[in-house]
Amino acid sequence: MNSVVAGSAYYPEKRALALPIGQLILLFLLLGVSGPLILITIAQGAYPAVLLVGVVSVGGLLLCRKMQLRLGDPSLKVLGYFWLIKLAATLFLLYAGWIPQLDPASSSAWGYDPQRYYVQAQELIENNWLPDFVSLNYVGILYYYGAIFYVLGHNPVVPALVNAFVTLVATLYLVEVGYEIKSRREPHDWTLALALLLPEMLWFDVMTSRETLLAALLVVATLTAGRYLARTAPSSLSKVLFTSGLSVLVIAAVRTSMLLPVFAAIALMTVLVTPQQSSRVAQRAILAAAAVAVLIFGPLIAPYLGGYEFDVERTIEVAISARENALISDVNWSENSIGALLLPEGLIQSILFLPPRMVLYLLAPLPNIAVPLSELVAGSWDAWQRLFALMSSVINVLAVPYALASLVQSIKNRRVNGAPLVLHVSYWIVLMAVAGGNLIIHERYRVMATPFLWGCAWLGARTCSRAEILRASLPWYSLLGLGALFYLAYKGL
Repeated sequence: MNSVVAGSAYYPEKRALALPIGQLILLFLLLGVSGPLILITIAQGAYPAVLLVGVVSVGGLLLCRKMQLRLGDPSLKVLGYFWLIKLAATLFLLYAGWIPQLDPASSSAWGYDPQRYYVQAQELIENNWLPDFVSLNYVGILYYYGAIFYVLGHNPVVPALVNAFVTLVATLYLVEVGYEIKSRREPHDWTLALALLLPEMLWFDVMTSRETLLAALLVVATLTAGRYLARTAPSSLSKVLFTSGLSVLVIAAVRTSMLLPVFAAIALMTVLVTPQQSSRVAQRAILAAAAVAVLIFGPLIAPYLGGYEFDVERTIEVAISARENALISDVNWSENSIGALLLPEGLIQSILFLPPRMVLYLLAPLPNIAVPLSELVAGSWDAWQRLFALMSSVINVLAVPYALASLVQSIKNRRVNGAPLVLHVSYWIVLMAVAGGNLIIHERYRVMATPFLWGCAWLGARTCSRAEILRASLPWYSLLGLGALFYLAYKGL
């Protein structure tokens, strides 16, 4: 009897996980094209790469289907289609804009960090995992890609597929937390899943870079703590400490400086995110203590792996004073550079310049929209990166009013429902850390905050009234208009 009952429960679950016919057709098309392409073009580790395409594509589809069933929203069927589109776009961008300039002997544009990581990760393996041959702040990224190459072979397809899968997992987690925060189901809630196809996330997944890996780790580290504090889902403190702690360990190895926003976000959430049912004073104290421990012990990981020692005090000093930042002197600033105009000297200037620097990080490289078609066709990674940065900047311009409307609403209603602040605290703290901690405007750093921005904007679009969105849009677009006038006058155009 028991075996019959167990079997009847098991088979409906298997049928529920069955994939839609449209996804199966697209899957076979993807495998049918990508397999031969990889075998023809990849000299080393081609067969593991082909196998990996099959594993991540099918595994990702099953994860998407499982998330759809768990959240009970039939419209989330789009997750599987988005995943297949992402894989197809990843392979296209690999061959169109990354592989052509990945050989240091033949590339005229060699020296970009992800290019060097691709070569140095393999050199790390050949050097018996000793990083004494390289001078790098955070060597953990070489160990990350080195481990991938060691298991699956040294070729550009493998890390791109692994990065895409990591981003998928983080996106599914963002969707899950977003659906918990907005517990009432409505049409078009599925649009949160579009985070999987955000242009810069697509592009940086292709490369052996840190950006999307850190974005995924920050999503897991902060949202895990936030959903526990908001009590949007049942979870034990030990599980939260383990999940967030593991993410923090990898962050410490890959880019130790990002421990500061993790600490700040979790600490701020312990104060602001308070559910009505219970304050959980003891648990909050433990979580706050864990956040402090992150800041104290996390920096010890980088030198253990062979990187430089991380000094919190020195990092803050460099961030608030351009004179103390050695990298500034190496930059060839353009005439009448806006970025150079906003270099701070001292704490007061760093605070005053932070908002405009945040805006610059959201807008760059706008208003410069030139992307030569000839360079795209030639496979220039710089041209492709600029194209995707431009698309992301346009999305940022459109998304910010929704995020601002949701921020105002979340602050007003925080005593009734503090859960939306989980997304907002995470986003604004990470963006402030990016804009305040990197004095040279590099668009790629904002990628670490990109999933959070989409989550905040989605929350605004799905929960705020038109009047609230309009009230947020007017000051934002007015600010952009005034900024455009200042830009024209300052540049003498």
